[in-house]
Amino acid sequence: MSHNYATPMTPERRLARLLSRIPDDRVVRLERVPGPAHAPRWRAAIGDAGGATCPEARWSAPFDTMADALDAAWKAVRPPAEPTRGA
Repeated sequence: MSHNYATPMTPERRLARLLSRIPDDRVVRLERVPGPAHAPRWRAAIGDAGGATCPEARWSAPFDTMADALDAAWKAVRPPAEPTRGA
C-alpha cells in the first residue's frame, strides 16, 4: 500500500515560500483593497533591485489571498529562467 507523506501547502507556508524567492534588494508592497460586497482583496507590487519605490504599473490585479497577489506580482517581474543544458 502506498502512502502520500506530503504535507499540504498552508497559506502561511505558501507565503513564506514566495517571500523566500524574492531577492532581499527588492521592494515589496502589499495593499488590502475593498472588493465586491466589501470583502477585502489583496494586490501586490515588486520594485526593481535597489529601487526605493514600486511603479504604479507594477501593481497586480486584486486577488482573494495575499499569496495569490504576491505570486502574480513576482511572476510579472522575475528574471527569465535559465535554459537547461543538454536539451
